Amino acid sequence: MAQIKDKLVLLTGGASGIGRCAADEFAKAGARLIITDINGDALETAAMELKADFEAEIHTYCVDVSKRVEVETMAMDVLQNFGKLDILINNAGIGHSGEMVETPIEKWKLLLDVNFWGPLYHIYAFLPSMMKEKSGQIVNVSSGQAYFRLPTWGPYATVKLALGAFSEILRFEVKKFGIKVTTVYPFMVNTPFYKDIEGDTFAARLSMKLVPYYSMSPEKVARILFKAVKKQKAVEMVSVFNDVAFLTRTLPPLSSVISKATIMLLGKNAEELEQQI
Repeated sequence: MAQIKDKLVLLTGGASGIGRCAADEFAKAGARLIITDINGDALETAAMELKADFEAEIHTYCVDVSKRVEVETMAMDVLQNFGKLDILINNAGIGHSGEMVETPIEKWKLLLDVNFWGPLYHIYAFLPSMMKEKSGQIVNVSSGQAYFRLPTWGPYATVKLALGAFSEILRFEVKKFGIKVTTVYPFMVNTPFYKDIEGDTFAARLSMKLVPYYSMSPEKVARILFKAVKKQKAVEMVSVFNDVAFLTRTLPPLSSVISKATIMLLGKNAEELEQQI
C-alpha cells in the first residue's frame, strides 16, 4: 500500500473532469500536488479551489502535453525545484468519434500526439530520475474503448489500446528499478470530454446526449483511480462493463455481433461516407 501523504504527485489534465476530481482525492490525502493543463485559466481556478478546500500544497504548470519541449521544460523545472517526483499520473486526453475511412491523417496525428505521445513524453522526462532514485509510480489512463473497440470509435480506441499495451508492458520492465506502473481503463464518464463530440448520425448524436444517464461520474472514477494508485494495482478496470468487454475479446462471434450492431446503429451508409471522402 503506497503512502500518499507528503508525496509529490504530478497530474496532467488536472483542471477538469477526472483529473480535477482526482486532484481533490490526492489533496485530501495530504499529497503535494502539481497539476498541469492546457487551459491556464481553468488551471488557476482549480488551484485556488484546492488550496481553499484542503489547504493543500498546489503547484501549476500550463502545458500542452503534445509538445515535447513544453513537457521536458516543465519536467526539468520540477526536478530542479523538488528533487524528485514520486507519482506521475498521465490523465490528459482528447476524444474523437468517426469512422476510420473518414478520419483524416491530421486527426490521427492529433490523437496520437495528445493521447499517446503526451504520456510518453512525460514518462521519458521523469523515468531517469525515478530509476536513479529506485522508486516512483507511473499511472497511465487509457480507456475502456481499448477493450470494446467499437466501430465509429476506431481511431480513439486504437490509440488508447496502444497506450494500454505500452503501460502494461512497462510495468514489468521497470520493476527491477523499484518503479510501479498502474494502467487505468475508465468506462464512459460524464465529463466535458464528450461535449465537442456530437456524432454524425441520429443514433450517434442521441448516444452523446444520453451520456449523463449511462456513464459514471468523474468523482466516482477519481476515487477508483486514487485507490488503485494507493494499492499500486497493475491494472484497474474501473467498471464491470469493461470486464465484460474484455471477455468478449475471447469470444470472437460475440465480439463480431456487437461490432455489427454498433455499425448499424452509429455508422453512416456508403453514400454519406463517399460524400465526405
